[in-house]
Amino acid sequence: MLEQFNVVAPYTFRARDSPCMIRFTVRVHTGSTASSVGGAYDGALQVHVQARAIDGAATNEVCAVLADAFGVRPGAVKCVRGARSRTKLICIEGNDDVLAGQLSTLLSST
Repeated sequence: MLEQFNVVAPYTFRARDSPCMIRFTVRVHTGSTASSVGGAYDGALQVHVQARAIDGAATNEVCAVLADAFGVRPGAVKCVRGARSRTKLICIEGNDDVLAGQLSTLLSST
């Protein structure tokens, strides 16, 4: 069920020869003085962005900040659910073992 996003698990998706991916939830804090990623909020990864939640600017910045934090290209990060919400379901394409390790590191950081 997609309602239980707090479980961090890599998913393998093979449709159209697509690479592996992970899905996880993030909790977005808009209007911050600096953009950053790290820490957990109710099981979700915290993302602080400078943009305000106007016309999708915060969601776009969340994807850009996560791409930088995970070391993937910006097109590999997608907001699957919650584009207009503070809690979002994010999908990142890439090596799921490496991405899951990076996610664990970011969740444990402050």
